[in-house]
Amino acid sequence: MISKKNFGQVNGENVELYTIENDNKTKISVMSYAATWQNFEVVEDGVSHSLIEHYDDLDGYLNDGYQVGRNVGRVAGRIGNAKFTINGNQFHLPANEGDNLLHGGNNGIQTHNFSSEMDEKNKSVTFKTTMKSSEDNFPGDLDLTITYKLTKNDEVEISYTGVSTEDTLFNPTCHVYFNLLNDQSDVSDMSLQINADKSLAVYGDKVPTGGMLPMTSGYDFRKPRTIAQGLKDLYDENQKIEFDDCYVIGNTKSSVATLSGDGRSVDLYSDRNGMVIFTANPKDSDKAEKHEYSSLATELQYLPDAINHKDFGDIVLPKGKTVKFTNKYKYTR
Repeated sequence: MISKKNFGQVNGENVELYTIENDNKTKISVMSYAATWQNFEVVEDGVSHSLIEHYDDLDGYLNDGYQVGRNVGRVAGRIGNAKFTINGNQFHLPANEGDNLLHGGNNGIQTHNFSSEMDEKNKSVTFKTTMKSSEDNFPGDLDLTITYKLTKNDEVEISYTGVSTEDTLFNPTCHVYFNLLNDQSDVSDMSLQINADKSLAVYGDKVPTGGMLPMTSGYDFRKPRTIAQGLKDLYDENQKIEFDDCYVIGNTKSSVATLSGDGRSVDLYSDRNGMVIFTANPKDSDKAEKHEYSSLATELQYLPDAINHKDFGDIVLPKGKTVKFTNKYKYTR
């Protein structure tokens, strides 16, 4: 079953909110503004439980600085010095984080209100928009389609399809924040496991150096452990107080990571080679300043700044070619 309602307006346009529900009473809600994943709800023993950080009104998203649930891009993550080269042609875009470009710039996917269409038969909702070169400064006009599907097995699929009028870059993702615990004010006791043997080395501005690091105790989630234990080891190792790091996950049909807590888990799947994790508290600035975190972002994508590092993956979308990526999230109890 799919329902639809108006969720407010942005720039004079209606924002539509869709809720997809399967036979297990599992629900996802997705909205046209930024093709946002607004909620992920499961029913356990008759009680509904949300698995992701979300706002209950549009103003929450419009005033949010954390990109909660939004899709971001054309290129997720950072591009060093806001410049890159395609086919010998260098492009220098307006930086929006110091000298760098973050999440495609100030006119990225996250600012668009998409057209939308629901497919009751396939339990899916499709969002479409065009990223115009004149607006975001990337080469080519990019026709972007984002489709959310909820399966009968409680798996959420997010597919990204892009085709451009010129060779361009394409590496979007959903900036979703998870907390599977009953108490969603604190993510400390949620467990994380990542199938990765390396993470990216970065400069102080969080742009990759081009190097990869073997696992050290602070970053090692090859075996499940809580966010609290990871943060403790991270601080003991190098006095860092948050995770904002990218893991090299490789291409695999098995899950790339698992989140778990209070008897429930979510397995993550990706057809790209990177996953960024980020500890945050989007709704409580006082707790955020005290490094008390309510959720963990998990961004499935090609490795950040891939266009400037030959071993990080190919994010060039050739003119006229259609490319598709899929992220998956499977809930189990």
